[in-house]
Amino acid sequence: MAPGRVVVRLNPGCSDGDPLHVPPPGTHSQVNPPTLYLEKIGQQWMEQRGEALPGVQYILEALPAGYTMWHRPRPSDPKHTDKYLLGHPGHKRFDSPNRFYPHFEHLMDNNGSNIGCPCTVCRGSAAGILPRVAASPNSSRMRTSSASSRRSSNVSASPASLPTRPNRARGIPTAPRPIAQGRPKKSAGLDTTNVDQDGSPDVYRNLIDKLRKHGQIDEAVREPLSPDWRAEQERLPKLLDTLRSQQQWIPRNGDIVLYVQDLPEGVVFARSHNTNELHLYHQQSETFLGHPKWKAGLVTEVAPRATIADLVDPPSDSNVSNSGLRVEPIPNPNDSDKTLSKRYKYVSLRQTFPFFLWKELLHSAQDEWHPSIKNALALSSTLSLMGKYRFRGTWPNAIIYCHGIFVGSEMLAVGDTVRLLPNSKSTTSECSDIMNIKSIRLKWSNLDKASSNDYDEGRPYNSEIWIYGSAYTSDVSRSNKAWLSLSDQDAQIPRVANDYASFQPLHPPDKELAVPYSRVLGRLFESDAMDYFLGFDSNELPGLDLGQQAMVEARAFARKNDKRIAQEANATWYWGDDRADALNLHTINGLDVSKFNPERDVKALRKQYRIIDSATDGEPVPDLASGAKVLRRFMAPTLPVQTANAKGTSAGQKSSPGSTSHDSSMIDKKRTHTVDLVDDELEDEIRRHTRIIDNDHARPNKTAKISVVID
Repeated sequence: MAPGRVVVRLNPGCSDGDPLHVPPPGTHSQVNPPTLYLEKIGQQWMEQRGEALPGVQYILEALPAGYTMWHRPRPSDPKHTDKYLLGHPGHKRFDSPNRFYPHFEHLMDNNGSNIGCPCTVCRGSAAGILPRVAASPNSSRMRTSSASSRRSSNVSASPASLPTRPNRARGIPTAPRPIAQGRPKKSAGLDTTNVDQDGSPDVYRNLIDKLRKHGQIDEAVREPLSPDWRAEQERLPKLLDTLRSQQQWIPRNGDIVLYVQDLPEGVVFARSHNTNELHLYHQQSETFLGHPKWKAGLVTEVAPRATIADLVDPPSDSNVSNSGLRVEPIPNPNDSDKTLSKRYKYVSLRQTFPFFLWKELLHSAQDEWHPSIKNALALSSTLSLMGKYRFRGTWPNAIIYCHGIFVGSEMLAVGDTVRLLPNSKSTTSECSDIMNIKSIRLKWSNLDKASSNDYDEGRPYNSEIWIYGSAYTSDVSRSNKAWLSLSDQDAQIPRVANDYASFQPLHPPDKELAVPYSRVLGRLFESDAMDYFLGFDSNELPGLDLGQQAMVEARAFARKNDKRIAQEANATWYWGDDRADALNLHTINGLDVSKFNPERDVKALRKQYRIIDSATDGEPVPDLASGAKVLRRFMAPTLPVQTANAKGTSAGQKSSPGSTSHDSSMIDKKRTHTVDLVDDELEDEIRRHTRIIDNDHARPNKTAKISVVID
């Protein structure tokens, strides 16, 4: 043993290892002793416990019982070897000590039980929070999987009335420098050089490799062999078409709403003259019946062709299932028991309210709240991207364009008008700014400094999510003076904002505003819908600031009560692979989500996809298996080719965020759930982000190039 090295003892009996989980004979060689894992896990565990001494090296006495380390020559480069740790009860392998450490620590802390383990393998995808390396306070840290959480100081308004739990510090290991080599693509067609854990081509890593080779690329994102991607393309065109014509107050699939499970005929919501609070009101007897019994639920089926009349005129009980919504109570994100979500209910639109009004509507003692309320509050600092459709980059930076994003309780899409939290230039703490979203961008930078192997512990690359659009303000002192002489029509003020205030543009017409996702408060709802939700008379104007304090408190509550965030030092957001992962759900609409579906056979699905695509290309079609469905392919609208290099918008060490577990192995394997953005210290955040950059693309039919104001 090397001098100064201390052996770290295991907690007796703390293992879930399966000694029968070994590779087939002849393919791998066992590594004994497994020094790589013993050294890294031992050192990291001592640092996490706060017991590591300066200058002392630590080594684990042994791996937990049942775990063994193996290696094999890399097929693409036999001079290098790939190392794996086997023994997981699910017969899945760990590909690095960093990926194994969360599982190891969970075993040591829970007497060998893996129930509730946050590691990427137990979660069934590459989602999870791993220890992060040092990063600047304004960076997002890419996880070894695809979700992410951000660092933040204390929020400006702490919800003292809400229960909290302390953060737990973690050790910060130093990752070795990678030596991985890629294999060049030698044949035409879909690049399958890099694959994810399901065997689907890792299109994001392949695109990055292509960008490195060519210096500049601009092409559509397609994953025809990914079941999740194809399922998304099946429903995405109709969804986007619906959102373009639908009012913004109407709940969307994936939204979290407040709802009343039962609302008898003749009973409505009305504001009490005595308490000025929203009560149930019986119209015939003209009596108030007390506060509604609120629940928080996930919208899993939306109301077709909904209008504002559906809020006022209740449908008959017979057609609620046709004209209403299906909502599923939100289960505890920290508990493996998800049975609460199976108690779904079809409700009319008038029984649902926006979740950001929780502080306005919940007036009973917290002990009387339905459990789903606090469960939903604990999910207020989650996010996930939706509909990645375009990859554009100039080495070493790249942008992925997305159709939508879930932030907290709401889904936001390109074309939506959203409310923005105040920035440092505002003369008031109230909301006064809105934005019409033009693009949602996942930005990767410093790709040249990152590891080229997504399966080692090497340095990841920087990652950010920015939302671009046309912004307007009701604060005249902050408006752009070049627009003051123009009418609202010339300024193209969003129609949804007409009844709130008088708005002026925040920037000249040749610029766009870019803000981090954390500045978005939520969709701006039509004023007549807000009148109903608040019980106001039609002559009372709704306030743009309504719900700001509630959502700030909800995000702070989530950081202390969502264990995926609270157990990671300085983390403030959980970045999910998809909406189900962000909310930690196992079933939606009564069906298992992909990673919890025991009947999911990705290999069989890919085989059917190849047959379907061969038919589309005019090749002979073999007989399909019975019951196979042909999936339509959807190509996102073509964007103009980039003519100007994109400039980075943030300095600092950060790495890439995530996508769905089947969106890409690359995103899955190297994007941490840790996001280092001080999003609730609003003043400090905006000061760091505010500057002007050139836009990274020229737009057709415009005489001036669009620039971007980073706000």
